[in-house]
Amino acid sequence: MLDTTQQRDIAQDRLSFLRGAAIVSLGFGLGSSTQAAYIYSRYVPEWSDVSVWSRVGANLVGVVALVGSLWLMRVYRWRSGWAVLAGVLLGSVALALARFGAQVAFGVYEHPDPSTRRAEFIGGITTGLISAGIGAWAMVFQRRGRVGLRQAEREAVQVELAVRALEDEEIRVRRTVAEGLHGTLQSKLVLVGARLDEVIDGRIDEADVQESLRWVRAELETVRELDVRQMSRLLYPERLELGLVPAVRALLARVPTTIATRVTATDAVREVDDPERGSLTLSQRLLAVRVVEEGLTNALKNGPVTMITVELDLVRDALVVAVENDGPTYDPLVAHAPGGTARLAERVDLAHGTVSLRPRVPRGARLEARLPL
Repeated sequence: MLDTTQQRDIAQDRLSFLRGAAIVSLGFGLGSSTQAAYIYSRYVPEWSDVSVWSRVGANLVGVVALVGSLWLMRVYRWRSGWAVLAGVLLGSVALALARFGAQVAFGVYEHPDPSTRRAEFIGGITTGLISAGIGAWAMVFQRRGRVGLRQAEREAVQVELAVRALEDEEIRVRRTVAEGLHGTLQSKLVLVGARLDEVIDGRIDEADVQESLRWVRAELETVRELDVRQMSRLLYPERLELGLVPAVRALLARVPTTIATRVTATDAVREVDDPERGSLTLSQRLLAVRVVEEGLTNALKNGPVTMITVELDLVRDALVVAVENDGPTYDPLVAHAPGGTARLAERVDLAHGTVSLRPRVPRGARLEARLPL
């Protein structure tokens, strides 16, 4: 069943094709009829009594036969150039036969000889080929213009979606950082401030002052090492400017030491990832790191796991980023539910890439993204 857009496209193709063929063939018919009537009246006296309207009528019959045959064959629906050419040829034959039959019926020719029949037939086919060919050209030109216009519209929509995705991602990161600042970090700083007030105001024993100061230093170290660094990583992954491979290694360094990790990168990836001579852009590296982050999050969230492997490869001008783990086999219903992986798939789709999540044998899961370069 055709949708509304396809039906509208077919209607436009039919109009441009049949209208072009009808106008051109009608122009040929009227012109040739007028010219023939003038020449015959001047140079062939025995044909001077043939009415010009008989000739015009015969040509009109030919035009109707051409347009009608093209419409009955639905040539305007065909996509193959050879098929359209065959339809144009058949329509031209219909024009030639109908026009010659009308000429005999209207008294233009009473007893035409073979040469006359041959000349009229060839002339009719030529007129039909030129007329229907111009109509087909108009239809093809319209199709190409329509394809170009829709491609431009799609690109504009993709740009708008990409901008929205960037804005949404910025809002998400800002919200996460704000929640961290106003939540965990602020609470710890309030507790540290309260303990310092106790020390300053002398509300604790001197024997406990040293212990309180050690606790304050330990809390500040925790804030610096965990909270501040974690929020900074949300804004910009470590070592990203040094390359994708160093950024992934820095990311894996945050995985608990009880879980083994491994990174494999092909020579092709290292070549395009070279900070000085490589072609991998900073935004492409960042998106690849986000894929690894999502794979690590899934592995740790759905654990327990003992091994996480990150594979970086270059396949047919596409960067392949894969994260494997040996944890429990995931539930497909959960895997396709809205969440981090779904948001990642939307971002990768805007970069014309793909994301897949599938089970490994006998256990675990594999998250794989293909990012065109």
